[in-house]
Amino acid sequence: MAQRDGNKQRGWVNYFRVLAGGYLLYLAYRLMRGLWDGTAENILLNGAAGAVFAAAGAVILWREWKAYQYAKAHKDDPDTWTRDDTLPEKTDTDADADRGGDGT
Repeated sequence: MAQRDGNKQRGWVNYFRVLAGGYLLYLAYRLMRGLWDGTAENILLNGAAGAVFAAAGAVILWREWKAYQYAKAHKDDPDTWTRDDTLPEKTDTDADADRGGDGT
């Protein structure tokens, strides 16, 4: 299983997404091949499903490629990994607030 640290996901989940995106592209190719060969029984269904699978697979692979590029740029300091570099640091001004204190 992937390890979860807050919202950060680390582990094999990225490999699974790449495989899923590749499989969706493979399915799109198989559906579209029937159109090119002229062996498709339902041309409209094969075309629509092939387009949807191709688009979904491309989006998944594109997102994983962007995540890979981001991780490669920040691989020296994984604690700074975030979706938005402009997020402020979380500061705790009142340590008692976490333990049910009155906030003073």
